Amino acid sequence: MDFNIPTITDNFGGGNTAQEKTPPPQYIIKDEDGNEVAFHSMLEISMNASSQIPTEPIEKGSFADYNRVIAPNEGTCRLALEGTDSDIQTALQGLDELERGLKKVELITPFETYENLMLVSYDYRRDGHSGFNVLQVDLKLKEVREVESAKTTASVSEPPPPPPVTQEASADTSCVSSEDGGQYQTYSPSNEETATAESEAGGTRRSILKDILG
Repeated sequence: MDFNIPTITDNFGGGNTAQEKTPPPQYIIKDEDGNEVAFHSMLEISMNASSQIPTEPIEKGSFADYNRVIAPNEGTCRLALEGTDSDIQTALQGLDELERGLKKVELITPFETYENLMLVSYDYRRDGHSGFNVLQVDLKLKEVREVESAKTTASVSEPPPPPPVTQEASADTSCVSSEDGGQYQTYSPSNEETATAESEAGGTRRSILKDILG
């Protein structure tokens, strides 16, 4: 939808009765889809650019670009247009859609174009001093800063397969350890077990001598 306000022939401001043609709109706020609202004059503009730097001491000579964080630009401007009630209603409807939308806007002026902005809010007024056919609008704008996402790719190589096992290698036992890796538990017999074992051993010896000597 195009919200451009057509050029009108009434004198801007209503103070002079002479029928002078109003200059065409030169101040335009437009979104990415081409929807725009045009104004005849700019009464005031104020833009702010700022950045943040560390407040704590840093090593001499170590200040780098990442130490300065640039804040989005923001500002306000006051625009005016003259028209019929229908023209003014159309302009307000267009501003309302730009303020509620998700598209970035740009402010086009004869001296500079401000891009990558969002219309954060707006106020408007009509009074008898300037004429009720004059709409004054205060726009609050804020820059949207976008950065490219950094992507890196890394190739992961698979480990080489193990060498095949040949018949000679399977028969080779030199690589087999002869050490027993098991765990051992020591046992100490009691005095009674020792006496019993000695008595049994003595009886066995006497039995063998008896068999030999007859």
